[in-house]
Amino acid sequence: MYRFSHYYLAGFINACVMACLIPVMSLYAYRYLGASSVQLSVLLGGYSLSSILYATVISRIVERLGGHKIWLLGTSLMASCAVLLLSTTQNYLFAALIMITLFAPFHASTSLLMGLAFRYFPEGQMTTVNARLMATISAAWVVCPSVAFYMTEHLGFNVFFYALGVVLILLALLFGYLPVSGSAIAIDLNSCAERHRQAYKAKSGDPAYPLTKKANGIMDYAYLWPPILLFTLLSFGINLYQHLLPVYFVEEGLPVSLVGGLFMSAAIVEISLIIRCPSLLSRFSYHQLFIVASLCGITFFMLLPVSQNTSYLFLLQILKAIMYGIMAGLGVNLLQRLLPSEPTFAAALYQNAFAMGMLLAGFATGVAVEFLPPQGLFSISAFVVMVCLMMLLLFRRAFIVAKAPDNIKG
Repeated sequence: MYRFSHYYLAGFINACVMACLIPVMSLYAYRYLGASSVQLSVLLGGYSLSSILYATVISRIVERLGGHKIWLLGTSLMASCAVLLLSTTQNYLFAALIMITLFAPFHASTSLLMGLAFRYFPEGQMTTVNARLMATISAAWVVCPSVAFYMTEHLGFNVFFYALGVVLILLALLFGYLPVSGSAIAIDLNSCAERHRQAYKAKSGDPAYPLTKKANGIMDYAYLWPPILLFTLLSFGINLYQHLLPVYFVEEGLPVSLVGGLFMSAAIVEISLIIRCPSLLSRFSYHQLFIVASLCGITFFMLLPVSQNTSYLFLLQILKAIMYGIMAGLGVNLLQRLLPSEPTFAAALYQNAFAMGMLLAGFATGVAVEFLPPQGLFSISAFVVMVCLMMLLLFRRAFIVAKAPDNIKG
């Protein structure tokens, strides 16, 4: 796998850019641009919605016309121009326009990279490849936010944006070095999709499975709605917890500095679990593993307010790590297996589901702080994950991935 290391290096650097920029955006808007609370919400919310739209549109174009590397190069260079422009202005409207129009397309780069890998690696390796690429994202979030805050605080936003622009140019060069295809690819994607459709052979009128050769409208993707909704709700619960944990620590009189340590410890465990997830598929199904993730999430959110003991809080992070590790380790792969003829679009759907959960969590944070007592702040996350568990029990067939028949090599 060493000869494929440039894929993982590209994924890691790509994740580092996001892990550096996103955490400091509110600080940048509030302190550097002098934005009001309303302007801050407009900037962050507008960027999230714009990035979701760009990722969807770009992935659809690439699935039909190809050109993964061209789009990876283009979005990286455009993002580099965006951060260099951000370093030269303190005008809020101009900065917001730059983020929404020039940097937001970079959000699609993760799904483009996964789509490119899907066409290069053998089908049997894709579960491991996806897990390792997702692990690079978690690894980037272990260190990069701290580096970003240090640079902006001690070196200034100008130096931070210049450094980010250089990294994006180097990333574009690395994207250009990635191979488009190779001898490893041994399947035709349309044949793969047809194999899945034939294997399902669901009841007439069952909305859980595709019946057409090529999806043309939103209803043709109805069989993907349950897993997409599941990932959106799980993302909502996780991100709401991350927003509320500092507030909970303040309300309970606990040291806020401990929050960073909890997040870092959870991320370290998550990385190892994400990498291990593919091996679990030899014993368990996607459906069973997501049930385990939901049960761990419910238990985590319910037990979190029980004690403020430091050792207890750190030990509890294992449950959160299991929930997120299974979601990140298997989420993209599940959607790509359910939509094998459009792997880039499938990766974009997962990415957008996670982004939508993040966006909704931002809106829900204020409501939770306003109306819930400290001990009840995490009840919303617990309830949302309970809904996820109910979905898994009610829509089991939507999480079944057909195995290849013996006469088809993959």
